[in-house]
Amino acid sequence: MNLDSYLNGAALILGVTLSSVAGLLLVRKFFHLEKLKQCHEVGGYLLSVVGTMYAVLLGLVVVDAMTKFQNARAVVETEANSLADVFLLAEKLPQPKADSIRGLCHTYATEVIEHEWPAMGRGEIDKAARRDVVNLMKEVISFEPVNENQKAIYPIIVQEACQVWDNRRARTNLATYGVPAVEWFVLILGGIVTVVFTYFFAIESLAAQVVMTSMVSLLISLNLYLVVLFGAPFSGDLQVGNDALKVDKLIFENQLGLKTDDSNNHS
Repeated sequence: MNLDSYLNGAALILGVTLSSVAGLLLVRKFFHLEKLKQCHEVGGYLLSVVGTMYAVLLGLVVVDAMTKFQNARAVVETEANSLADVFLLAEKLPQPKADSIRGLCHTYATEVIEHEWPAMGRGEIDKAARRDVVNLMKEVISFEPVNENQKAIYPIIVQEACQVWDNRRARTNLATYGVPAVEWFVLILGGIVTVVFTYFFAIESLAAQVVMTSMVSLLISLNLYLVVLFGAPFSGDLQVGNDALKVDKLIFENQLGLKTDDSNNHS
């Protein structure tokens, strides 16, 4: 995340907090202190129910979003590791099968890095990358081992190729399905209801109540911001990177004797 992303997040959280304080001041302006105090007994019970329900819901959503982000990172690492294994193990296969498999590995890594990763940021997948990995699978399973060495290596290559396919499917699914709109509606509406419920309480010190309302609003907005950051692992300000695949691409190009880009040399 860059500085602009942090500033945008801070501005959003500050805006929500100030809006909650403005709502409190508006209520205190039109409703007398004594009338608000009459709501304390019943409002306290209702606020405990509403606050508990919303806290449980928000906590579960935040945990789910963070878990999804960690799963996305693990899926990318596993996909990259399996792709590298297929490439390196293919060296033990006879020609031209070895060159064909290794070339498809390089083609797939390049397509994912250059085209599919930007597409995932828009919630889309790259059909060319899908075609490349299907071609890789077909090329691997079409081989018939003839000696003991090949018979020992072949099942491992097939397993790793299947891992590439399975993890790619998991990655694209995570990219295309973020936080549903109805979930956002419930979270935002629940946050508004929880904050508004605090307006039915009043204490003599307006400044103290402003501070307490600000803290409630701040905590809610911070948790909602976590959902924004982690809910869509491949888009937004905080994204799962493709560094593992870049390292793969660099290894492939070095092994194949291809010219590498300067942008990959630091990976």
